[in-house]
Amino acid sequence: MKNLITLFIILFVINLSDLSAFSLKNGFKLALENDMDSKVNENNLKNIQYDQDIANSLMQPKVDLSVTAQSSKRTEGQKRPETGSHTKSDEYSIQVTQPLFDGFESKYEKELQKKRYESAVYYLKQSQNDVATNYVQSYINVLREKDLLTLSKEKVSISEDIFRKVYKKLDLGYGTKLEYEEVKGNLGESRVNVDTQRINLTEALESLKYYVQRDLDSSELIVPTFFSKMPESLDKAVKIALEENPTVNVAKINLEVAKAQEKQTIKEFYPNVDLVGSYNLNDSFYPKDDNEYNEYTIGVELSYNLYNGGKNLAEAKKALQNIKEKQYLIKKSQYQIKNRVRLAWNSYELNKDKNGSLKYYLIAKKDILDATFKEFDLGLQDLNTLVENYIDYIDVKKDYISNVYDLLYAKYDLLATMGKLADNLLSDDYPPIDKAERNNKNSNLFKIDPYNYENNFDLKDEKQDDILQPEKSEDKNDTDNKIIKSNTLEEMKSLSSSLDKKTKKEKNTFKEKFLTAAEDKYTINLAYTDSSKKAEKFLDKHEMKNSAFYFSFGYDKILQKIMYGVFDSKKEAIEALNLLPSSLKRNSPRVEKISIKQKLYKKYHPKSFNLILLGSI
Repeated sequence: MKNLITLFIILFVINLSDLSAFSLKNGFKLALENDMDSKVNENNLKNIQYDQDIANSLMQPKVDLSVTAQSSKRTEGQKRPETGSHTKSDEYSIQVTQPLFDGFESKYEKELQKKRYESAVYYLKQSQNDVATNYVQSYINVLREKDLLTLSKEKVSISEDIFRKVYKKLDLGYGTKLEYEEVKGNLGESRVNVDTQRINLTEALESLKYYVQRDLDSSELIVPTFFSKMPESLDKAVKIALEENPTVNVAKINLEVAKAQEKQTIKEFYPNVDLVGSYNLNDSFYPKDDNEYNEYTIGVELSYNLYNGGKNLAEAKKALQNIKEKQYLIKKSQYQIKNRVRLAWNSYELNKDKNGSLKYYLIAKKDILDATFKEFDLGLQDLNTLVENYIDYIDVKKDYISNVYDLLYAKYDLLATMGKLADNLLSDDYPPIDKAERNNKNSNLFKIDPYNYENNFDLKDEKQDDILQPEKSEDKNDTDNKIIKSNTLEEMKSLSSSLDKKTKKEKNTFKEKFLTAAEDKYTINLAYTDSSKKAEKFLDKHEMKNSAFYFSFGYDKILQKIMYGVFDSKKEAIEALNLLPSSLKRNSPRVEKISIKQKLYKKYHPKSFNLILLGSI
């Protein structure tokens, strides 16, 4: 009985773990349910089905019924009806029209609607594939930022250990004040990096929430295992992509649609021939002088336009030009897909090669760091060597984490270029999540053990504790604000007047508009780059200098965040986001409160922020 209870508890815990887990596959189903482009394309399929029904009805007979019943009174020599003849009449008519020949209109209309339906199917697959690509990228970014946050915390742990060792040396009388100040500054920087990485993780998580439209925590995400078989070569991948990528297939089917539309134009050069039959019945209810009668007719009706100013000929020529345009678009889509496949393949191959090298390099760096710590304790290595090796270890591990997720995304991206990603995520061929994977859902993807050195001493000095556990109420922002508030208005104006000409030219620019906007406004977090040069090039490429700007953030690794637009409402911002070209949507832009990014700018550029506010007074 005891064993049964234990087994029940284990099964309950496993099922509870399943409920809290959030897999890549299940999340994609939510992303599809919340993607309005896919919904529109699904609705378009239904509309085309109705168009097919209309096309099938063109050669069906048409039956018209006409009924007329009237009463009339005629008075001669007077302006108002009084005495006179009064007649009543009724008439019933039924007419049947059976098309015999419509200039091939119905034939080509059926063909056109069939091709339109095929095109709409590929449009739907294309939108699903685009959603899959962006969703997978957001999902993997959350996992990446989560592991980088873990690494940032590991960096703090190492910094604290180094600080304790240096403090102990100083306390024993053979350390230096400079070493103490250096490690204290290094520890502070490590803590700031943790806060910055938390921001990055939050932003990545919000990007993922945009697709799934539900609240979730990064701890719920399961690291996906890639099961699909990769193509044997680049040529094989290109061949598959040109055959199965929905973008190429849409272009090909659109050519068939254009050909069907061109065939429709010949209708105007043929006559219409209909079989027409009718039956008329008069005065069945009001016969007079036995004049009730009925009449039936049957015959063939032909209508043919002889000339309409050359309109039909011009439409036929226009349709031929449309065919040529679709041929160009096929080539364009093929060029684009080939380029995408090559880029995805190169990313996959290069990251795969780099992964093995980085893993061994990371192991070597960890061994070096272990040895340096031991020799530092023995006095055989100085602080600079220890800090240098510790920073190298962190940098290599960060590079390795990024590489692991870059390689994982490259695999999914290669599937996307071949048009197979959405089908892959919707497939039921995934193996079940085993117990090991369930237990591993909250762990790092990489298997290099994090830093965990045991300290063989216990320091409880108050001064050391103040540094290892700083007061939460005091941070960099508070310090900056205190410095700024201590300046008088005259000092700020004097500092403002000393700005160079470039700063003066930037007055009344979008940057100033953005930073001085009301807190209830909205903006679009467009993208980020790793250098200001790339950010400048990005704005030039998309001609957005008058509606966007970038600013740097971060301490350990400085990045450039690009913000776009100032909007009065969230609805207006979402509409602007939807109008962005697909090339910009690949960066997973999202709508945010403008106050969030104003505070982020102020955190890293307090002096500039306050000068801009001063200039707007």
